Amino acid sequence: MHLSVDTASELPMAIKVTPAHVNDGEVAPELIKQVAERTKSKIEFLIMDGGYDQLKNYESAKNIGAQAIIPLNLRNEKEPPEGISSNGTPRCSMGYEMTYWGADKDQLKFRCPHATGKVDCPLGMAACSSSNYGMVVKVDIKKDVRRYSNPHRDTKRWKELYNERTSVERCNSRMKSYFTANSLHVWGIEKVKTHIYLNGIVLLVSALAMAKENKGKKAA
Repeated sequence: MHLSVDTASELPMAIKVTPAHVNDGEVAPELIKQVAERTKSKIEFLIMDGGYDQLKNYESAKNIGAQAIIPLNLRNEKEPPEGISSNGTPRCSMGYEMTYWGADKDQLKFRCPHATGKVDCPLGMAACSSSNYGMVVKVDIKKDVRRYSNPHRDTKRWKELYNERTSVERCNSRMKSYFTANSLHVWGIEKVKTHIYLNGIVLLVSALAMAKENKGKKAA
């Protein structure tokens, strides 16, 4: 059971049922397409765990104007490009990671780490720039949509967004524990699909009923 969940309501927006051997990352583009077609609101972020760290999932997010928030899976990765750390932070000529200084659309800005007080460089700023502002490097996200992100990886904002992914786990838990997604008594993929979709329908109808009841109480 692969779920796409709205982080605010913790309700499923798309469900796909596959045989157990199908990897989560393989079905993400289809789920992203379904969600984009079913909502009129602009989707800003698509938050996934490291199992979805595949280029096609970042590209699918970009195709609908959203930013994928996915931790990098570095187990099978070779060395990052020269002058860049694994998380996409440029390094200065002394090898220090530069300081992230915000973004303008698809452009990430980084400043000299000595100028921002992040490190005490023995050469100061003079070796890299004659400006009192220090050396500045700008990176275009489109150059590598997997490695670069807005907000930049490992920033407080990026981590806050990624933490919202727990809404998927809670939705998944409700489907399995409170309904019957974890208690299958049917065989065959089509019957299992029907079983899972019925669970999803009951979950949505229950949420609508609760919302209606709460609205009535407020009106009273």
